[in-house]
Amino acid sequence: MYTSHSGKRTIQQLPIPSRKGHNAILKANYIEDIIHAIGEWSCERLVLVYSKALDANTDVVSELKKKLGHFIVGNKAGVGAHSPYQDVLEITSLLNERGADCLLSIGSSSYSDACKIARLMQTNLAPQKLTPEAMEALVNQEKGTVDDLKNPTTRLILVPTSLSASEWNNTSSATSPTTKKKQHFSSPNAAPDLILLDPEVASTSPRKLWLASGIRAVDHCVETMVNDQCNFDAFHHMEDALAVLLKGLKDYREGESNRDHEELVDGISQCQLGSRNAMMGLLLWSIPMGPSHAIGRQLGSICGVMHGVTSCIMLAPVLRYTYERNDKQKEVQNKLLQIWNKILKTDEKSLADAVENFVEMLNLPRTLREVEVTKDEVIEKVAESTLTEMLGAQDGLAGSKDQILKILNMARG
Repeated sequence: MYTSHSGKRTIQQLPIPSRKGHNAILKANYIEDIIHAIGEWSCERLVLVYSKALDANTDVVSELKKKLGHFIVGNKAGVGAHSPYQDVLEITSLLNERGADCLLSIGSSSYSDACKIARLMQTNLAPQKLTPEAMEALVNQEKGTVDDLKNPTTRLILVPTSLSASEWNNTSSATSPTTKKKQHFSSPNAAPDLILLDPEVASTSPRKLWLASGIRAVDHCVETMVNDQCNFDAFHHMEDALAVLLKGLKDYREGESNRDHEELVDGISQCQLGSRNAMMGLLLWSIPMGPSHAIGRQLGSICGVMHGVTSCIMLAPVLRYTYERNDKQKEVQNKLLQIWNKILKTDEKSLADAVENFVEMLNLPRTLREVEVTKDEVIEKVAESTLTEMLGAQDGLAGSKDQILKILNMARG
């Protein structure tokens, strides 16, 4: 680990043996650090996958293309929300056709997930079998997972522009075109080779995308902390992550309101570290996420609700519903409420109210009605798909269709 004069810092992605050699750079300079990495790896043939909006509204992509020049042998502009299979397979085809030795992604979690899975498809499907049907055939339909895949061989650099934190996980999600369900793909070494957290690049993200993905990261903390499997060490780790996230999101919002770019970028840097630390309950202690994540993934894939906005809508109703389920939930939610009020110097009366009011302060959607998910048959389909979601729900809290429907109905608005 080192710290430069600019505050740049290199860390191992996760403090576990399997991530040795898989690093992340905080306060990165994306062009400088990409050039350094491909030189160190002797990579000569890059495929670049990037956000169309980022390219249209900023010079982030054009400046990178100018610097890398002939090293870029293939480009893909745009990936659909929630990483459709077709986008994944287009990236895989580019890797094969151009003989690429490095894949580079600049975009939100849909881009990160699509690129991680594209590398897996490169090593697990023959070039002539790159079809959505072949991808789906790999999936264990009961669990919605594929977890016995061969490791990827192409290098991967991710420059995330949101806080959804999928870049830290070796499991990634993509959406089936037939079922509209999110399926999960992984291998032991599917994590990216390098993650570059460049706050200036992230500052170009639309405010709704950034703040909503920040609530997704808050959701990671909260659902870990209220889980029955959360132990003392994990709880206090997540408490620290939550504090960094809430302060960072508040600083971002205040920097935006005050037109103070330095405060906004500082808030972004805090959030980038906080979103990584918010994943540790799952990645280090194997504490699963809960109903908010399980329902949210299906709201995204079936209804097209933006990643992150799903947490803005679902976390508060899930907390309200589970609070009444047993005394242990009441105890842990009340403990977490005290922490929340201390961090933000508020006096909220329930954790669900605290989450809902924070989302409102950020001017983000809080109900299904606000994202035009109102039809009974659609909500019914979301509930059914949630039952086979791998992230699932905590036992006895929201594990039946009726329970999930009650939560969804609470979220209608």
